Amino acid sequence: MKHTKAILLILLLVGGVFSLSAKELTQAEQVEIWNSANDAYGKGAYDEAIVAYDSLLASGYESAKLYYNLGNAYFKNNRIGKAILNYNRALQLAPSSEDIQYNLQVANAHTVNRIDAVPEFFLTTWFRSLRTMFNSNGWAVLSLIFLGITLAGAMVYLLSGTVRGRKIGFSAGVIALILFIFAVFFSIRQKNLKVDSSEAIVMSSAAPVKSSPDSNGTDLFILNEGAKVTILDNLNGWYEIVIASGNKGWISGEYVEII
Repeated sequence: MKHTKAILLILLLVGGVFSLSAKELTQAEQVEIWNSANDAYGKGAYDEAIVAYDSLLASGYESAKLYYNLGNAYFKNNRIGKAILNYNRALQLAPSSEDIQYNLQVANAHTVNRIDAVPEFFLTTWFRSLRTMFNSNGWAVLSLIFLGITLAGAMVYLLSGTVRGRKIGFSAGVIALILFIFAVFFSIRQKNLKVDSSEAIVMSSAAPVKSSPDSNGTDLFILNEGAKVTILDNLNGWYEIVIASGNKGWISGEYVEII
């Protein structure tokens, strides 16, 4: 077993990326690489762990735990930008995970930028907190449950022989229908955020934000590694971004990585 793990790690390190049919790994091979990556992490071999975790992502496998472990390996390797990037990706799959949220806070505390966010309308904050209680699949399951309750309420309303029964069926059906609509909306929203994220993390230690999508544009401000930005537009390899403080500008795509 030890020899097999060693061979796997050597294959992963050759060329820096394990591309070999990474897309054709069997479940057993994925488990073997996962265990090897965890072993490497436990021994402090963070570079090996990172390569192994990345090979699993290249094979098409992803999970909140995988992104979380990869973020931990990057953090231990003092690569804060990559750590924050992977913690954010983990949160997309497990938005209610306290462990991921805590480690993301710790990583953010190691960034140079301290951006004061523009005060947000309390209902916007409340709705986002509610939406991130579950991922897309979680909300989809809830929507089916609420749909079932809606149909059950309708049946009670139609078939009940008493006024009380009809009232209960009607009330339950209407409330469940409203919850069903919200669950579907949140499920779609969570899915869209994962598939087409408009947020990115700065990977450079000093990334200039310019007044125009051009290297000759005026420098407006500097963002450091780990800063989170929202993308508004893109043009010829440049992104128009806005940060939490409301400041806007253009940044070269080479300095950021989409969540």
